[in-house]
Amino acid sequence: MTLAEFNWESAFTPGAMVGHLSYMLLVLSMIMRTMTKLRIIAVSAGVTSMAYGLFWLNDPVTVFWEFVFVSVNLIQLLILTYENRSAKHSEEEAVIVNTMVKGLDRRHARTVLRLGTWKEADPGSILIEEGQMVPNLMLLTRGAVQVERDGRIIGVCGEGDFLGEISFLNGVGATANVTVANQVRYFAFERQRLKSALERDPELRTAVEASINRNLAAKLVKTSHAVMEKMHALKSVDRGLPPPDTEADGSSAPKQASG
Repeated sequence: MTLAEFNWESAFTPGAMVGHLSYMLLVLSMIMRTMTKLRIIAVSAGVTSMAYGLFWLNDPVTVFWEFVFVSVNLIQLLILTYENRSAKHSEEEAVIVNTMVKGLDRRHARTVLRLGTWKEADPGSILIEEGQMVPNLMLLTRGAVQVERDGRIIGVCGEGDFLGEISFLNGVGATANVTVANQVRYFAFERQRLKSALERDPELRTAVEASINRNLAAKLVKTSHAVMEKMHALKSVDRGLPPPDTEADGSSAPKQASG
């Protein structure tokens, strides 16, 4: 079709609509956030464009290169599928993957696991000091730590919780002390190295920052509940009633801790 033959009616013939569909699918593939979805839609776009070139344009060049395009994406899709099924993680590695990059391709899991190092700490060890810049973003995979401010315990963190996230996100000193309550094992990310990796991969950055924000929100909720329980206990004592976690005979009834 020459430029002189172009008109709005010709732009919306059945053949033209197939051509439009192929480009729409190609654009859609570019906005996918996971590589698997991108490849699947890219293959669909290539097949549609190949049909357009074969049945409407009668253009062997278009058909040939669309065939190459589809073949390359199919091969990459098969590689991704194989890697996703063959990759196995230990229980502790699964904590990292499910916390930080759940739902993303395995390549992101491999990237995250390459960026950090495993570390352990004994009870009584101080992992973070209030006011100090924390050099590492830490993710606990085993054990528990106490979060203290002004000599008072204000929270407890365990498996799947981040430590040092305030310094990582905002570049400021820690807002509390963190002391190991029992033997812990954690995965440590050097702050600048992780930031550099996230800058190179926007999809990974979005996932990691979202996981940190979710964890921060969960900590705030737990802290809020603890404060409310303490206030309720104090009011009960003021009214001459036993605290909520004390039996009527005065014996202590510890609350059941959630896993």
